[in-house]
Amino acid sequence: MTSDVAALLESLERALLDPAVRADRARLDALIADDFTEIGASGAVFGKGDVLDRLPEQVGPVLEAGPMRIHAVTDDVARVAYCITRRDGTDVRRSLRASWWRRDAEGAWRMVFHQGTPDTGAGTI
Repeated sequence: MTSDVAALLESLERALLDPAVRADRARLDALIADDFTEIGASGAVFGKGDVLDRLPEQVGPVLEAGPMRIHAVTDDVARVAYCITRRDGTDVRRSLRASWWRRDAEGAWRMVFHQGTPDTGAGTI
C-alpha cells in the first residue's frame, strides 16, 4: 500500500468522526458501502440504513481519535485500527476501533465493516 492510499484512508476514517460529516446523510452514503455492517461498542449490530438514520440526528459526543494503523490486506481492501476517546459532557469513554475499507469498481474507498470495543486497558492497537 502506498503512503498516499494510507493517508487517504486515514482522512476518510477521520472524516467519519467529524460532526459535519456525520450530520450529512449524502456524505455518509458516499463513504459507507451498501453491504456495510457495524458492531457497536454496546454489542448492537447496525447496517448502512441504521447508520444513515442514526448519525445525522446524533448530537453530542466529541470523538477524538488517536494514531491510526493502516494495514493493506489486498490492493483493494484495508484495515484501519485506532483508539478513540468519546466525550459527552462529563462522561468519557475509550474504545478500540477497527474498520475495513474496500475500493469499489469506480476507485472509491468505502467502509464495509466497523467495530468498536470498550477499552479495558489490556492492550493497545
